[in-house]
Amino acid sequence: MAARHRLGLELRRLRERAGLTGQDLAAQLGWSQSKVSRIEQARTRATVGDIQVLLALLDVPASARDHVVALAERAASGSWRNSTGVGLTRRQQDFIALEASASEVLHYNPILLPGYMQSEEYARRVIDMAGASNEERAVEYRLARRLTMLGKSAPTYRVVLLETALRWRPVPPNAMARQLDSLAKYAARDNVDLRIVAFDREQSSFMQHPLMVFRFDPPASARGLIETTAADYHLTDAPTVERLIDNFEQLSSSALSRSDSLALIRRVARALVDGQ
Repeated sequence: MAARHRLGLELRRLRERAGLTGQDLAAQLGWSQSKVSRIEQARTRATVGDIQVLLALLDVPASARDHVVALAERAASGSWRNSTGVGLTRRQQDFIALEASASEVLHYNPILLPGYMQSEEYARRVIDMAGASNEERAVEYRLARRLTMLGKSAPTYRVVLLETALRWRPVPPNAMARQLDSLAKYAARDNVDLRIVAFDREQSSFMQHPLMVFRFDPPASARGLIETTAADYHLTDAPTVERLIDNFEQLSSSALSRSDSLALIRRVARALVDGQ
């Protein structure tokens, strides 16, 4: 599904660069306007043949066409399961596309800090542990995800972390303290609501794996993502996505308030410095 979103975003960019409206493009292709809209909003699969015709009409140069056709081939495959074997950089590309087109992102992680909030040192260590074949590219994509969060048209981020994520330390204490200081800075942004599920509070729900839900402006439907060690599962079925949202809301309801969460982050960071 992420490939379909990336394809839709790219096709819309190319159409607008050509100075065409969706209606203009549909008329020249002999399609309905709704077909163009559904493809750009990732609500339907386009055939590779359709995309090749569209690219030819938009006069997209061959050097750029191969990339879009490759996206179309992935989007047309109908696979909702991305093995981690595809590589961290492609997974990060999927995240970038989904986050950039979302209006709201729900994110739960029991162990790691969100990739878009990771310092370079923290990110490099985690990427190395994951066995990335191209560490530099993987770091670049994490930093690119942060630009989405910091941008003028950024989505709203609602983040829930277990306290474990604050205390699991893949880097030296001083580096971890800097990472937590940055986390607190990002958590204080207007478009970020970050909550910590503290160790000392009774819980009513749990999730073993990280989850994300991407909400989009209507009429696009929400998408879910569950990350496991072996694979990422992209979920589009509305009842399943709603269950993910319910799980997230239960976790959020048992977390600390936003201000108490920020205070805890700062206490953990201070303890790392004081313990030096």
